[in-house]
Amino acid sequence: MRVSLTEHCNLRCQYCSPSTGTPHFAKKDHLAPDELDRLLTIFHKLGVDHMRFTGGEPLIYPWLLGRVAHAHALGVPKVSLSTNGYLLDKLAQPLAQAGLKRINMSLDSLKADRFARITRGGDLARVMRGLFAAREVIPQIKLNVVLLRNENAEEIPDLVEFALREGFDIQFIETMPLGVAGSDSRAESYMSVGEAEALIRQSHDLTAVPRAPNAGPSRQFEIRGYPNRLGLISPISQTFCETCNRLRLTSTGRLVYCLGQNDGLDLLAHLRAGQSEDTLIDFIRERVWHEKPERHTFNDDPGRAAPVYMMRLGG
Repeated sequence: MRVSLTEHCNLRCQYCSPSTGTPHFAKKDHLAPDELDRLLTIFHKLGVDHMRFTGGEPLIYPWLLGRVAHAHALGVPKVSLSTNGYLLDKLAQPLAQAGLKRINMSLDSLKADRFARITRGGDLARVMRGLFAAREVIPQIKLNVVLLRNENAEEIPDLVEFALREGFDIQFIETMPLGVAGSDSRAESYMSVGEAEALIRQSHDLTAVPRAPNAGPSRQFEIRGYPNRLGLISPISQTFCETCNRLRLTSTGRLVYCLGQNDGLDLLAHLRAGQSEDTLIDFIRERVWHEKPERHTFNDDPGRAAPVYMMRLGG
């Protein structure tokens, strides 16, 4: 389950955020920390075995450490974090102390000017400081690269070599038409992971890893001569809807079944109505079982997702 702690971010990446930044959403409409802890407990009892904290940018959420510690104390087998790394130089050690062992970090370019353009002002040097600070205390770090044909396609080999040299796993992700930013990015920059794979195979022998029953959407590859893993996520070119086991919880308490559909479940009102834990568990199980859609509709109707903001869903 992806848990979006905030829709706000300290960057404005082309494929995620409108150029004007995040719209304002009232504080009263967001989950309070104790309400979020209650939902994390409920989903743990429902069998969720991986909780990934996302945003927006989760490192700007003031109560992040407490939520990581709560998930860890519940005994959730995997607790992870997706981040742009901007504040990791200060927060890596406290996160490790709270029980975090896995980080996915966005790194779409190794060139400072291009990175600044993609992120609309981001400082690559600062991100690198955070990445290397995290490496000292977080055992598992994976680099996420969103494929942008008109920006970073030429850097694919360099990004792979950087990951191999520094000891990071790396995965490449196709752009998705979520919100105006995502729809525009896909129209202008879409590149399939198949093209990226072909480029990487020019320099490295790849062996596909069989998918585990509870694995995520990434197709995993071993790279001959290295312990690192390569991942490819293909929501557009090679859909994986039939094996999707993901849910997303927004910072406003909405449970989203699928990135490519409008269906969801607003849990905040049920929490504040004082419903019991058992009632909420039965309610969530029933609704997810009957309402999680068969597939997304990105390829059928890309414009449908225009009202959706990626920073609210957490990827």
